[in-house]
Amino acid sequence: MGTPTLQLPQASRAVIEQAVRRAVDRQDHERIIALRAAPEWRDEPLVEVDGHRVEVRACGTVLAVLDAVTSRSGDGYLVVLTPCEDLGDSLFARIAEHELRPVNRFDLVREAFGARLVDPRLSARDRVWLVEALIDAQPPGGWPKLGGGVLTLETAVRTLASARFDGEMDAATLLAWTGKASGVARFQDLVDTERAGLQEWLEGEIGPVASAVFRLVANGHATDAVPLGLVTAVVFSDRAARKQAAVQARVRIEERFFGGSGLSAQAVQRFSETAESLWTRWLGTPETARQAAEVAGRAERILAEIQAESLADLSDALSLGFDVRLSALAEPLAARNLREAEKALDLVRKHQLSAGRAEETRAAEMAVRLARWLATPLETPATLDALATAHLREWSWVDRAVAAVWQADTARVPRLKEAYGALYEDARARRTKLDETFGRRLAAWTEHGSDTTSLVLAENLLDRAVRPLSSPVVIVLDGMSAAVAGELADDILARWNWIEIGRRADGREPAIAVIPSVTRFSRTSLLCGKLREGTRHEEVPGFRSAWPGRRSALFHKGNLPGDAGAKLGDEVLAAIADPSTVVGVVLNAVDDALGKGPTDGRDSWTLDGVAYLPEVLAAAWLAGRSAVLTSDHGHVLQRDTLARAEKSDAARYRTGTAGDGEILLRGPRVLAGDGEVVAPWEESIRYTAKQAGYHGGISPAEMVIPILVFVPGERHCPSGWQLFDPAQHAPAWWNGPIPVAEAPARVTSRKSKGSKEEEGLFSVAEAVGDSLGLRVTGSAIFEEQRGFVRNAPAPEQIARLIDGLAAVGGRLPVSEAAALVEQPPARMRGYVSQASRLLNLEGYGVLTLTDGDRTVALDVKLLRRHFLGEVG
Repeated sequence: MGTPTLQLPQASRAVIEQAVRRAVDRQDHERIIALRAAPEWRDEPLVEVDGHRVEVRACGTVLAVLDAVTSRSGDGYLVVLTPCEDLGDSLFARIAEHELRPVNRFDLVREAFGARLVDPRLSARDRVWLVEALIDAQPPGGWPKLGGGVLTLETAVRTLASARFDGEMDAATLLAWTGKASGVARFQDLVDTERAGLQEWLEGEIGPVASAVFRLVANGHATDAVPLGLVTAVVFSDRAARKQAAVQARVRIEERFFGGSGLSAQAVQRFSETAESLWTRWLGTPETARQAAEVAGRAERILAEIQAESLADLSDALSLGFDVRLSALAEPLAARNLREAEKALDLVRKHQLSAGRAEETRAAEMAVRLARWLATPLETPATLDALATAHLREWSWVDRAVAAVWQADTARVPRLKEAYGALYEDARARRTKLDETFGRRLAAWTEHGSDTTSLVLAENLLDRAVRPLSSPVVIVLDGMSAAVAGELADDILARWNWIEIGRRADGREPAIAVIPSVTRFSRTSLLCGKLREGTRHEEVPGFRSAWPGRRSALFHKGNLPGDAGAKLGDEVLAAIADPSTVVGVVLNAVDDALGKGPTDGRDSWTLDGVAYLPEVLAAAWLAGRSAVLTSDHGHVLQRDTLARAEKSDAARYRTGTAGDGEILLRGPRVLAGDGEVVAPWEESIRYTAKQAGYHGGISPAEMVIPILVFVPGERHCPSGWQLFDPAQHAPAWWNGPIPVAEAPARVTSRKSKGSKEEEGLFSVAEAVGDSLGLRVTGSAIFEEQRGFVRNAPAPEQIARLIDGLAAVGGRLPVSEAAALVEQPPARMRGYVSQASRLLNLEGYGVLTLTDGDRTVALDVKLLRRHFLGEVG
């Protein structure tokens, strides 16, 4: 009597193939193979093995075996699967090797892995499912060979899981797997014992995330795993703990998604963190950004289904949360509550979508910057030089912020419209007062011919700012304001390793345009090195005359294009490549844009937005030359500008009698109207048809010429000139609130006996008491990180940096952070890079450089979580 079927293994295709190959190798005359196995066959009845036709028959009785043997046709092989041992001599005579061969599943698995031995644990009764699954799932080429070693239980399960789940499994890949409907369906189609075994093993290996995933799979919500993780990150967060909406939402999640039973707090946290990490990775990769958007959209719908939309602001991922955070900025801005506005802006910046919605984030940042500036005391310098310098170093930054706020996109967050509008009006009112002061001081200076010993003018700019350089390329960006120059400088320094220098130790230096501030007067005077009216026809010989004894070449817009396959022409490239030639290049992108009609009121420029500028700079960099970026005049934009009825051929100057917002100018630097013109200092006045912007007036935005000088190395810096730190140019209110001493643990400096102690928040040498910095640098995790970082900064420096940043909310200008760690500001980029390798565990941005490398930022919450195990 045969052995009960349930105790026998099921033959798989791999078993059949092995049996046939054995028969072929033995060259058995008989082509009938009998295997002692369960009489079940789920594959096709006819298969092919190495070119041999094989028929497989499942035979539960001796009669069935007899029928299969007698009805066999053809020259192929017949494989009989039967539990019957007593087949009789006549049948055995026709069967290969004249015996019923057992299917030894352990031998099959061992041979499939090329192992010498099999872990005894695999033979346990509760591991039968694993062995059979390994036979069933074996790929055509067999399992990865072990080279004669021992096939352990861990290797066997891990290999099977990789096959069933299409790869090695960790928490993130398991979550990603839930989005593959076909993979989930295959897993659910596995036999119960294998499915339960794999689930048990993965839960043991991966932990709570696997438990949550398989609960979702069992309840039919596998595809919601990642979206739900974004939701649980909100609903189960500490910040939501006391909110009634969160309490109710947690119950709804457990009932709807987890079958009515809850997960532990640790399981929810791990599940949420893994989902957020995976989603963040998808968001930052172009190939998966769309998938990230779909996941976030589904998460928002889940939040609505569980009636928890009011918690959206707690999410760092959901679009709804980003909008709520932006909207929350409106109230403190309107009330000019800077402390709360800073907190609201920080939440906007921390949102994962802030980079993808850069324009909205930038507008929010600019609005807070305007609020900071409006909260600072208004200082009005007394001299024209000081007024022009103030515009270049501070007021032009205000203009950048005003331009961003003027027509910000508030369609989704209408609460911000009124707040932004009020900031714009207040900022413009303040700027108007400054514009009037500048205009009147300029008029007096122009008329009375004041001393120009230190003040750079358009007509002496080449002599003072360019001539001392050894091999300069002078780029005149027609119409570029100081505000635009500041943005372009950020891009230039980010793209190339130029060093910015200047004549003044305290920062960038301005020049004053010719009056009227239009191209035919100011640009011609600049390029010729003397006051003169003209066009490019006068500028080319004038530029040559300005460089006696030196070879020079001036290129205007029409001289720049190259032939097919080259952006710049050969003549331009050859001139730049020759360091003995002083090269001048005139670019018209900004000035041309001003005449194209009404725009959206924005005045933001990037390096790639100025035609030919990147190519000219790249050529200068490759040639090892210095570059001077300047302009002939600035501009004002078309916003709420009203036309005046006075007759004029120009937009911003005329002849006649001065009215409100205007002033009469006369003197040797007034090159129109026989040395006397009327020009407005008020930005909102124009005399001609509407355009995108205007120039010719005497507001500082039009009259102040920026001078940016870049050299390829320190040795190119002229004697007496200064190296600039990129972080030094922005005013204090630009990068963050002025630090105040509110540190939980006071930091002081320890001096040697008899020395005088310099007092102040950041004159520090060590942290006193059990400060956050000391706790972090004293942790085992920090000590372990130090072993991975060569030339790591000293722990006491890192402690001071942490404490100083934590004391002011996590953000400091680079110059002030440099003082904390006693580093030159110019070296802080490298220092922060090294320090971040100590603090940024698993790629999280605990310590970063932001705002174009002007600000050092510390995520105190992440720091506490990663190094001290604190949650919340």
